[in-house]
Amino acid sequence: MGLQGQFEEEKAELIRLARLRPRDLPAANASNLPAPVRRYLEIAHASRNDVTQGAILEQRGAIRAAPGKPWMPFTAEQVYAMEPPGFVWLAKARVAPLVWMTAKDQFIGGAGNMHIRLADLVTVANAHGPEIDQGAGLRYWGEVLAFPDMVFSHRLRWESLDAHRARFTVRDSDPLVSAVTTFSADGLPSATHAERYRDAGGKRVLTLWSGLMKEWRMIGGRLFPAVWESVWHLDSGDFLAVKIENLSVQSL
Repeated sequence: MGLQGQFEEEKAELIRLARLRPRDLPAANASNLPAPVRRYLEIAHASRNDVTQGAILEQRGAIRAAPGKPWMPFTAEQVYAMEPPGFVWLAKARVAPLVWMTAKDQFIGGAGNMHIRLADLVTVANAHGPEIDQGAGLRYWGEVLAFPDMVFSHRLRWESLDAHRARFTVRDSDPLVSAVTTFSADGLPSATHAERYRDAGGKRVLTLWSGLMKEWRMIGGRLFPAVWESVWHLDSGDFLAVKIENLSVQSL
């Protein structure tokens, strides 16, 4: 089966699970959260009654393999389930006339997988293992914080750092998934910072990484970041590897 077919099956299953298991938010209220997280909830006008089961995003963007390499434009669809936590992302990019590259990234059951094929036939990469699990977990939890009610997830433990930063740790995650969320002067999340595994010449190396949230505006009837960026902080300087524009957000 091609990656498109796998994506459609996994998408349907995530949607089914999200709708089958309505989220039950824990009894703790916003007063237990760090100050910048509470401010975010106030600005987003979110409460414990605003429960997101899942979402479907339509996207476009560009990716590059290394600093100085050309950007490769793509279109993509991403599907989230909030409980149980999971996402599947399918991107398509034209690499030559009549030749398309398809990439499927996923985080399901705590396991990550990045699968890339040319023409959906020739496998370029099929990465999995603890390092991929950790990276996919960081991607998932960093991104779903754009849905304010997710800060109440019983799976997250929050720690206050200062007026603009708070650390979240995913309970019982293996490998450990923990990151610092930075909130901008307007009170909205602007970045997730963590050490994440990066492929360096076939070797996976822990590297400082940031997932950026930019240009918050109304999309699909909700306040949401229009732009996401993935940045590696290398010894040689910051490397912007992926930039994504969120075109639409549909809640399940």
